[in-house]
Amino acid sequence: MEMDDVYKYSRFDPTPKEAVTYYLPRLIAGSSLNGAEKVIHEFDIYSCEPKDLAYNYDPAPHAVRTGDRFFFTTCKRKNGSSTRSARVAGAGTWTGNKTQSIVHAGVKVGEVKSLSFKKDKACTGWVMEEYRCLLPQAVVAEGEKVLCKIHLSSSSGCAAARRESAAYMLRQEQEAAELPVLEPDTVTVTTTPQVLKRPAPVAADDLSFSKKLRMATPVQALEEEYQDCPDWFAPPAPFSLPAEAEEDMDRFTCTVAELLGETEEQAENNIEQFAPPFPEPASDWETDEFDELEMVLADL
Repeated sequence: MEMDDVYKYSRFDPTPKEAVTYYLPRLIAGSSLNGAEKVIHEFDIYSCEPKDLAYNYDPAPHAVRTGDRFFFTTCKRKNGSSTRSARVAGAGTWTGNKTQSIVHAGVKVGEVKSLSFKKDKACTGWVMEEYRCLLPQAVVAEGEKVLCKIHLSSSSGCAAARRESAAYMLRQEQEAAELPVLEPDTVTVTTTPQVLKRPAPVAADDLSFSKKLRMATPVQALEEEYQDCPDWFAPPAPFSLPAEAEEDMDRFTCTVAELLGETEEQAENNIEQFAPPFPEPASDWETDEFDELEMVLADL
């Protein structure tokens, strides 16, 4: 986990000593706070009331219930006074309650002043701790650089202050509702893919040419394709059957003579030439002698 993400998962609540010895000197010098600068806002808190600050700035992580908000600001002096500060904010005033010194290693290093915001001399439920350091760099022409923690009073049950602390949620909803409309080229549209169907065959009545013409069209296109070829490279000639062959297309058998390409007379002569010699039948006297021989053999 990076240091910048530490304050997202832990509550930012520095002690008074840490505020005046680490965070405030680094804020004055413009040094890095290792992610804490995302929690501390630089703004003039005396230019508006706490409810306006609550609307414009989110509370620190894990401090929604108490409404903790941290600001790096300038505490301005009153006109003609070097010690008193101008603490008027909007229609109210930040009134000081007490001031406490911060000591480190036996040496005073700063102060923390507790204040409460009042309107018409009545407490509003908002309180603040203002941290000062004793560095000469903290003093500027208008006043003094301080670190402030504004939050809800723990002893106050004012429901109005709690509603004001939750005003940042309304701002977030308004910002979400006013999101800019994406340009058409940046919008990703997901649609169901359209299934392309095979076009229906054209009816025969819609054809403007005959069947023979349709059959001859490929041959004509082939001739045009080979038109620019040299003489020795010619396209194959179209093949067509003779007229007598078209008449015999319905007959699927042939004779031996047609198969060999001979006439009927030549076929008969060839058959007689290659026919095997069969023995002639025996005469009557040979048959009688054969019968007498069988009778003699029988008497034996």
